[in-house]
Amino acid sequence: MKLNNSISTPLYDQLKQILKEAIDQGVYKSGERLPNETELCELYGVSRITVRRAIQDLADEGFLERKQGKGTFVTRTKIARELVSIDGFTDFSKQIGKNPSKRILACEEMKATPDIAEALQIAIDSPVLKLVRIMSIDQQPFVLDVAHYSLERFPNLMSHFTEHESTYEVLKNIYQINIKSGSSKKIITVIPASTLEAEYLDCEIGATLFNIDKTVYDETGVPIHISNFKTQTQLIALTITT
Repeated sequence: MKLNNSISTPLYDQLKQILKEAIDQGVYKSGERLPNETELCELYGVSRITVRRAIQDLADEGFLERKQGKGTFVTRTKIARELVSIDGFTDFSKQIGKNPSKRILACEEMKATPDIAEALQIAIDSPVLKLVRIMSIDQQPFVLDVAHYSLERFPNLMSHFTEHESTYEVLKNIYQINIKSGSSKKIITVIPASTLEAEYLDCEIGATLFNIDKTVYDETGVPIHISNFKTQTQLIALTITT
């Protein structure tokens, strides 16, 4: 495909949009290496300068990641951006036509720390459930999630969680809890992957992670749970409320 020299849009911007559409359409899939500069020059009939500028812009926006000595790879940023805009991982995965799966790493009772108690609006030292899971999309590790729930509000909650059932379906069907649409508050930052996080998320130590602290509320405005999850991305730090 050749770019159009007769329009006012710069060639690098045209190439950038073409590559972005190719990523969105799955021509270049998440984790896949992009053709090298020479191949892109030949494929689109442009100079190396044009290719480098388009690649750099896409890397800055989080669609691509350059790995020294290995090449340029498609990141999971597009999925990460969509993921933070909704609440349920299972529903989200199904909406984008992917197969979700979960692996429980820990499911244990603990006492609420001052921070957890404040976030859940419960008493300090009251019982809470700590749930740690790896969530995958099409068998690829995507999210490391650590969540806390009040066991006074949700007694015996740990007995209802499995690796195959949606958390929100459990809350709705067993405890008659309705999550208020668009009620979750998310604080998003960027951090380097620790050794353990790199192992769980199948990435390199020090890789850029999207770190999200989330509080989800019910229809009356009472917190249902707090959660921290990490996934690979290159988005800049921001705070949003949806």
